[in-house]
Amino acid sequence: MSALAIYYLLQQVALDDLGKALGRAQTLPLLLISLSVLVALITRAARWQVYFLPNRHVGFGPLLRTVSISYLPLPLRAGEVLRAVFLGRHERIPVPRVIGTILLEKLFDFLAVGVLLAILVALAPLPIAATVAGVSIVSVILVGFGFVVALAVWREPTLRLVQFVEDRLPFRLGRRLRLEQSTRQFAQGTDSLRVGRLWALLLVWTAITWLCSIASTWAGLAALSLAPGLPALLFAIVLTSTGQAVPSSPGYVGVYHVAATSALVAFGVDPASALAFAVVTHAFSYGTLVVVGLLALWTGGYSLNDLRVGLSNQPAAVTSRADPLSLAPDA
Repeated sequence: MSALAIYYLLQQVALDDLGKALGRAQTLPLLLISLSVLVALITRAARWQVYFLPNRHVGFGPLLRTVSISYLPLPLRAGEVLRAVFLGRHERIPVPRVIGTILLEKLFDFLAVGVLLAILVALAPLPIAATVAGVSIVSVILVGFGFVVALAVWREPTLRLVQFVEDRLPFRLGRRLRLEQSTRQFAQGTDSLRVGRLWALLLVWTAITWLCSIASTWAGLAALSLAPGLPALLFAIVLTSTGQAVPSSPGYVGVYHVAATSALVAFGVDPASALAFAVVTHAFSYGTLVVVGLLALWTGGYSLNDLRVGLSNQPAAVTSRADPLSLAPDA
């Protein structure tokens, strides 16, 4: 997928034009991209800490290290499960419990994307088909988020509903997927949604995290003296975030660039400048994450062999009912 995306882009933009556009890049906005990414990384670790409350307090240091490691260029989003394995091993937390908090984190991020998409639909005169698609996506996100809230607040009735669905799916599909069991494991990571003050913290940290995303995108545009307007900026964030939501090439190489370029071209930016924006923004944002991730590996006492072992434990970590690392039950 990465090679196809790069080939597609090079068919749209001449290398000479791309080089000229990159030559206009200004240093200060590029540094702002890295700074915004670092702040967002800190806020993500702080938000992750809240997901373990009120039942357990997990130190900020291990959370920051493991979330940093998860951004290393690993295939098929392996970093998400890898950080569950690493944190579970370090803090003696059952891996399914950690995975539940990561899934909840992703739902809050989807909620933020839904808010940005709703603002975009309200601001920009999008085609009817795009508006309908946007409203549909926002609706799906809200329904999914509502289910998670119900799972946290009215857990047993919601699990009985899931069991009802599992029993009635054709071909015993529900039981083969262990729908009720998987939902029950995920529910362990939603306890923070039962406490009002934790809701406030989660929403605040989510807002700050996504403001950092807006800041880094703006800085990427400013680095190339581009000013396509707020709708274009929001569209670039929504499109790139949606493209990164599914497993893709390590580091989102190619996939990110196609999404970012297409978003800006749709708002009148010339292809060479749009691709230059994608190149510099990805280089300084993801490059910063890789450097921090490698530092986290070193300071956390991990090695490349630990990465290999953690990756080999992924299937067991995801599917086993008990913790595959025989960790102590959650406190």
